Amino acid sequence: MNAARPPCSRVPAVAPSAVPATVTSPSGGTDVIALDEALTRLAGLYPEQGRLVELRYFGGLTIEETGEAMGISPATVKRQWTVARAWLLRDLKGDVTL
Repeated sequence: MNAARPPCSRVPAVAPSAVPATVTSPSGGTDVIALDEALTRLAGLYPEQGRLVELRYFGGLTIEETGEAMGISPATVKRQWTVARAWLLRDLKGDVTL
């Protein structure tokens, strides 16, 4: 079935691990505290996106499962997931201006 789709529609799904893990602690691992603080800020501004990140990243849910849990379509999950990841990355890098 996948072979019948145009090449642009065969893009692999983004794994939950694609949430920015670029901010590292002095020990070289992911700075979990910075990620938690960024997620708290995101949830304060955009509660639905904060919940979506929690379900996808920490809960390990698929796009379809997340949509079902939140009562939104998979397409909306994909859009909000992309925006939330970008927002978190900018926040973790210190580029967010409110």
